[in-house]
Amino acid sequence: MLPIRYTNADLDWTDDNSRVVREHNDESERDIELKETTVADWESYDTVYIGYPIWWGIATWPVNNFVKVNNFTHKTVIPFCISASSGLGESGKLLAEMAGTGNWQEGIRFRSIVGESDVKAWLDSLEK
Repeated sequence: MLPIRYTNADLDWTDDNSRVVREHNDESERDIELKETTVADWESYDTVYIGYPIWWGIATWPVNNFVKVNNFTHKTVIPFCISASSGLGESGKLLAEMAGTGNWQEGIRFRSIVGESDVKAWLDSLEK
């Protein structure tokens, strides 16, 4: 069975009957099946970047199953998020706890509309 994609209506956080609001209000509905959870040649990666939008101050819950099923041992993990107004908050810390392994870094929050130059500048700063 393939996962059920989110529609624009599903993502309308201002509609109390939308899918994301229902999932937010009932954590038991947040176990979102992903099309893929594995990464080819995963063992060869030393650094992993995990990006996600922020929903209600935390990482979008669809990313949870990816984090839960992969082994981050001996990997540096750098979270980043996109949000119009919320900061990174404890989203990276919560994902690190969920993963249970890996060297999770602080990460960064980008505004909703981020330019390529902003991302490149951030990546360049990590290499120093």
